[in-house]
Amino acid sequence: MKKLAEENSIKQPNGKGKRAMRFNSRINNFSLAALISCAVLLLLRAASAQQEIAPVAALEVAPATIVDAQPNYVMEQPLPPREIPFRPTMDRTAYDAEKAQANSYAPGAVKPITETFAPLATPAIRRVNFNAHSATEGLRPPDTHGAVGTTHFVQVTNSHIDMWTRQNTQTLPLAKSVTLATFFSYTAETLFDPRVVYDSTWNRWIVTAEAFAESATVQRFFIAISTSADPTSTFFIYNLNVNFFGNNNFWDFPQLGMDQDAVLITANIFNGNTFLGADFFAVAKARLYNGLGFSVPVFTGLAGTLAPPIVRDQNASTFLIAAPPSGTSFSKYTVTNTSRAGIGLTGPVSITVPSYSVPPAAHQPGTTKLLDTSDSRFVNASTQSGNDLWQTHTIALGNFPAPKIYRIDTSTNTVSQSGSYFASGTSDDFNASIAANDAGDCFVTYTSTDTTAGKNAQVRLSGKRSADAGIAAGPSAFTSPTFYHPSADNPERWGDYSAVTTDPLDAANAWLVNEKVNQGGLLWGSRIVRFGF
Repeated sequence: MKKLAEENSIKQPNGKGKRAMRFNSRINNFSLAALISCAVLLLLRAASAQQEIAPVAALEVAPATIVDAQPNYVMEQPLPPREIPFRPTMDRTAYDAEKAQANSYAPGAVKPITETFAPLATPAIRRVNFNAHSATEGLRPPDTHGAVGTTHFVQVTNSHIDMWTRQNTQTLPLAKSVTLATFFSYTAETLFDPRVVYDSTWNRWIVTAEAFAESATVQRFFIAISTSADPTSTFFIYNLNVNFFGNNNFWDFPQLGMDQDAVLITANIFNGNTFLGADFFAVAKARLYNGLGFSVPVFTGLAGTLAPPIVRDQNASTFLIAAPPSGTSFSKYTVTNTSRAGIGLTGPVSITVPSYSVPPAAHQPGTTKLLDTSDSRFVNASTQSGNDLWQTHTIALGNFPAPKIYRIDTSTNTVSQSGSYFASGTSDDFNASIAANDAGDCFVTYTSTDTTAGKNAQVRLSGKRSADAGIAAGPSAFTSPTFYHPSADNPERWGDYSAVTTDPLDAANAWLVNEKVNQGGLLWGSRIVRFGF
C-alpha cells in the first residue's frame, strides 16, 4: 500500500490566518441507470456473506478556510435549547417501552455476578487528575470528548474547545479556550456533538462538530484539521452541508475515526423520528492535511449507530461496527482503499454475542432523580490493531446498567474476549469508552453511581492486560459532591459519551475525559485523568 506522502505530500499553509477559499460543499446524486446497475449487482451477490455496497452520492467540498480562533473574540450564536434530545435508532415507542421495562426495578438489589477471575493487573492514576471544562453555554448533555497529543490535551464539549499544555503535574495549565462558534467561525446555528482525535503519525489534530439544521435543505457539519502539531495555532476548516438530498433529514450523532490514509465519518440519519440508517464517508488525509478540496462517495442506509475505528497499524482493511439497541449480534462492515476513488464497502457480517438489552437508568443517592444511560450503542470509535477490534457499550446486567468490553477477532468474526465491569455489586455503571494499544492492553473510563453506598456520580477508570481474562472495577478518580438535578426532567440527560485515548509518548498509559457533577448539582463538569499500567 502506498504511503500517504506518496499520494500527496503534506504541506504547511502559506500564511497564518490567510483565507484559502470560501468553504462550500454539494452532493451529486448518481444517475438512475447507475443505481439500477448497482442494485442488480447486489441482487446477484445476495448469497455472499460479504455483499458489496454501492455509494449513492458523491460529496464535493471546496478547499478549506484557515482560521486562527482568538480567545478574546467570542462569536455570538443563537440561544441554544437547554437539552439536546436523544434519538434512538429503533422505533421510539418500542424504545420507550424497553426502557420503562428496564427501569422497573428498585435500587438495593445485587448484580447477578457469575464471573470470577484471578487477580488482575489494574491501571493506576498517573498524577494528572483535574477539573476540566464546565457548563458555560447552557447545553446538556456535555458530550465530553478529548484526545492527548505529544504536547497538549484537547477537550471538546457542548459547545467549547479547551487546550491544556502537557506536563507531569496534577493540574495542567490551560493554553487556550474558545467557544465552538469561535473555533469554527460559524454562528448561524448552535454547534454540538463534537469529537477530537490526534494523529500521532502526522502530528495533526482533527476536530468535528455538527450544527442544528439551518433549513429543510441545509445542515452543517464541520471538520477542522490543525496545520501543525500545535492545537493553539491555525486550523483548516471545512464546512459541509450534510443534508445530502435536501429532504429535511437530520444528521445526528456523528462519529470520528481514522486509518493510515483517511479520516472516517459516520452518522445516524433521521426524518422526523424515523431512523433511515447510518451514513459513512472517508476523506484522504493527503487532501485534508493540505487544506485541499475533495470529492468522496457517500454510503447510506447502513446499520446504526456505526462506530468507525482508530486504526493503529497499516491494515489494508478498515472495520466499522454497530450494536443494535438489543439483540444477539453486531454488524461489521469492511472498508478498503479508504483514501482512493475506488473505495470499497462490504457487509454487513454478523458477529454473534450473548443476548443483551437496553440498560436501565442510573439511580442517585438522596433523590428520585435518575440519570439517562442511553441505549446499547457504541458511543465512540473502536480501536483496531492487527486482527483485534476493541469496543464497549452499556447494557442491562440483571436490573443494573453495566458496561461490557469486547475484543473481536476480525479474521474469524468471533469474540475472543469479553466481560462486564462495574464498581460494586450495587452500583449503576454507564457512559463508558475504550482504547487499546498494540500490545493488547485496553483502557476504559465510565460513570458510576451507588445508592446503597451513598455515592454520587464518579469518574472511574480501569483496564486490563492482554492476557487477563476479565476486567476489574478499577479506581475512582473523582466523586461528585452531590446528585445531578439541572431540570424537571427525569431521567436527566448524561453523556452522551466520554473518551479514552492512548498516550503517544507511552502506550502503557492512557488519558480520559468524562462527565461529573459540579457543586450544587445544577451544572455538569468534566474531569481529565492520566492513568496506566
